[in-house]
Amino acid sequence: MIERLKIIRANGFYPYRNQAIERALLDGCEKGEMILYLWQNDKTVFIGKNQNAFTECRAQALFEDGGYVARRFTGGGAVYHDKGNLNFTFIAPREDYSLENQFSILSDALRSLGFEATLSGRNDVLIDGKKISGNAFYQSGKNCLHHGTVLISSDREAIAKYLTVSRVKLSAKGVKSVQSRVANLCDFRSGVNAELVAAALTDAFSARYPGAEKIFLGEDDLSSEEIGRLTAHFADRTYILGDDVKYSVSFERRYEWGVADVRLEMKGDVIEKARIYSDALDVDAVAEKERLLTGTDVKAPADGRVKDIIETITGEIGNEI
Repeated sequence: MIERLKIIRANGFYPYRNQAIERALLDGCEKGEMILYLWQNDKTVFIGKNQNAFTECRAQALFEDGGYVARRFTGGGAVYHDKGNLNFTFIAPREDYSLENQFSILSDALRSLGFEATLSGRNDVLIDGKKISGNAFYQSGKNCLHHGTVLISSDREAIAKYLTVSRVKLSAKGVKSVQSRVANLCDFRSGVNAELVAAALTDAFSARYPGAEKIFLGEDDLSSEEIGRLTAHFADRTYILGDDVKYSVSFERRYEWGVADVRLEMKGDVIEKARIYSDALDVDAVAEKERLLTGTDVKAPADGRVKDIIETITGEIGNEI
C-alpha cells in the first residue's frame, strides 16, 4: 500500500548526473513509497542498454556540437533529449508498481492540458497517431521503475541530425523518417511548456493516491557521495560507447520483441562470440540470447540450448552464413 509520495525535480540538464539521481532513487525506494522524478537533459542522445551507440546516432557530430551520448540501464530505443523534452520516472516497490496506474497518471496529466493521448504498441504514447512519448521499464531487486519522455517543443531538426534510426525499424512502423513519426505537444496547442507539463504530472500523481503523504525532495536530500560515484559511472566513455567490433557475420532483422542487429564471430561453423544490439525492452533476454548462441554449431541440428531462439535468430543465421 502506498503511504508516501515523493516528488523530486532535477536542478540541471547534465544527463549523467540526472541518471545518477534516478538510479539512487531506485535503489533507495522504501516499502510504502512511490517516487515521481522529473528531469531534463540538454542536447543528448539517450540510447537503450543493449544498443550500439555508433549505429544509433552520429556521436562524433553530437560531441563536436557540445552534446552528449548517454546509455540507459533500461531497454528500448534511442531518443533525443533537449530542453523541449520533459522526462518522468515512476519508482515503486514491486507490490505497488502498476503500469496501468502510471500510464493513467500520464494520460490524466495530458488531458488536464487539453490533450487526448492513447497507448500504442510496446511503449509509445500517441496523440492523433503521432508519438509524443516513449517509455521503458526496469526491475531491480524489490523495486521497479518506469520512465519516459514527453515531447513538448523539442528540436526536430536536431532529432533528424543526430539520430540514425534503423531502416528496418522505420519500415516496420510504415514511416520514412523519425521526424514524420513524432510530434511535439506544441504542434497541437500553443503555449504549453515543460513547467506546465511538470505541474500537471505532479497534480495527477497526487490525485491518483489521495490518501498518501506528499513529500517534496531536493537534490540535497540525496547522498552527494553516491550521486558522484554514479555520475562517474554513467559518464564513462567505455560504458557509453562499448565496442564496435567488426564481426565476421552480421545482419539486422526485426522480430516481435524488437530490432536485432546480430554480430557473430565464427570459427568454422561454430559461433565463437555473439553480440546482439537491440531496442528490446527486456534487457536480460538479449544477454540470454547471446549466451545461447555462443558455442553453437550452425550446421548441426538444433539442440536444447537454443530451442527457444532457433526459429528466430538461428533461423536467420542459416541464410547469412
